[in-house]
Formats: sequence, structure tokens, C-alpha cells
Amino acid sequence: MSSTEDGRRRRRTGHRAPVTGVRAPVTGVRRRAGLAEDGRQWNEILSSAAVILAGVLVVIGFGFIATRGLKGSEQAAPPIDPPAPALGDLRLPPPSGGSSSEGLIPLGSPSPSPSPSPTKAATVPPTTRDQLRIVKDAVPSVVNLSSEGESDWVHWGLDGTFSLERAKKGDFRILEGAPTAPRFRHSLSPQKYKWAGGDPVASSDGTTTGIRTCGKGNGFTLTAPAGTTPRVLKLYVGAVSARGKLTARLSTGDSTGTTVFEQRGDTLRTVVLTVAYQAPKSGQLRLTWGTDTAYGEGCSGVTLEAATLS
Repeated sequence: MSSTEDGRRRRRTGHRAPVTGVRAPVTGVRRRAGLAEDGRQWNEILSSAAVILAGVLVVIGFGFIATRGLKGSEQAAPPIDPPAPALGDLRLPPPSGGSSSEGLIPLGSPSPSPSPSPTKAATVPPTTRDQLRIVKDAVPSVVNLSSEGESDWVHWGLDGTFSLERAKKGDFRILEGAPTAPRFRHSLSPQKYKWAGGDPVASSDGTTTGIRTCGKGNGFTLTAPAGTTPRVLKLYVGAVSARGKLTARLSTGDSTGTTVFEQRGDTLRTVVLTVAYQAPKSGQLRLTWGTDTAYGEGCSGVTLEAATLS
């Protein structure tokens, strides 16, 4: 049968010849589709991995930046202020007007705070009874009354029998009682007494003058303030052919102290009698310096030149 007739028959009967050679092309398409699908899956996996890796890197970078920031903050933190000095180690600010006073900020009134406890070295325990001690010592060649008498000083006899020169700012702490007769001025002292800031005589470069008494029982009386603050009174005295006796007593109690000093020759011999004392309350130190024994027939007795109080 010819191909023409076969074709006509197929058209009359409605049958189609089987299709051959089609599978090969279809199979190739399916393979290309599978490969494309596998590529999309790998792309999705790689994309997810890239996102995860990027997130990890971001977290690590943030942690590194935060750590550097914390370290920088610690390094930039201001140093801790040192403890406040102890009260003795404070430095006063310089006077206003100087270059170092710039930048000072005036402070308001501070709120009340409890006072710090004093150290043992600065604490003076209050005395409950009188304390009194007398020491004898030699007189130096020159006595500077204004330097030694921080609280008060007195000199006797510069211009006459009843002449008295004293510290202008001494507030009359050292006082002499009523004088006894006979009483004379002398210029026999082997030492010199000098001062500045005195009254009525402002200053002296050195004088050997003083006052003296004659006969047993005659002498001088002095007073000085006493209290809880320890004090030292120095009495510059002498004797001529006599034995002098010093009696010291505090008005706040029954404590007394005595000492004697003598010179059997007819020349003046001097001594400084140092009285260290303290009382449990305000009172007075009372001194009596008099002739206990007269050895000569003339004007034998004791002398008084100066006194200092510190």
C-alpha cells in the first residue's frame, strides 16, 4: 500500500499513527528541570548559610566593640580622690590676689559635724590636784626678757627704787605685792637684762640694775595666774651676805614648795629659780622671796632683778 493510500485511510478511520522519537526530547527537558530545581535548593542553602554567617560576624563584631568601649571607660575613669588629710597635713590657701589663688571657689557655711578626737600626743590630761616644782639654775650672762616671757615679763629698778618696767602686752599677769622697807635700787648684777616692747621703757640693750632689801624677814611677794594650763615662772634673784628662801604656793590647794639660796660674802650672787606649776582650776601662784638669815652687819639681804612667765 502506498503512503498516500495509508494516509487517506487514517483520515477516514480517525486513527493516528503512533508517535515515535518523542521521548528523547522530553527526557532532556526533565533532566534540565531537575538540575534547575537542584540549583535553586543549593542557592537557598547557601543563602541561609550566608545569612547565618553574617549574623555571627555581626554578633562577634558588636561584642568586640562593646569590650573596647568598656576598657576605654575604665581607663578614662577619674582617679579616686585620696583620703582627706589629717587635720595637720592641710595646707592653707595662699593669700588672695596671688596667681595661685585663681580658680578658688568660695564655699558656703558647712553643716555641723562632730569634731575629730585629738591624738594622744596632743591631749593634755586635766590635773585633779596642784602640781608645783622648783628648780635652781645659774643665770646666763645676758637675759632677753621679751623673748623668754611669752606671757609676761617684769624688770625692777632701772630708774629708781620703785621703778618697774614690764611687757606692754603682758596684761599685768605678774604682780608685786606691797613692798617692805627698807628697799633700795642697786646696779650690782653680774648679768645684763635686755628687752623690747616694754612699758614705760620701750627697750633696753642690757642693764645690771635691780632692787634689794636689808635685814632678816624683809623681802618681796609676787603673784601670777594659775589654771589647768601648765605654766613656768622664772624668778631672777640674788643674795648679799644672806640666805634667801623662796616659798611657792597655789591658791587652789595645799601644795607648797620651798628652796633656799645663800651667799656669805659681801658681793652679790645671783640665781634663777624656775617654778613649774599647774592647777585643777583657776587660781593664783603666790611667791614669797625673803631674807631667811642675814650674815653681815650692814645691808645684808636678798635682791630681785626680773621675772618672766610663759
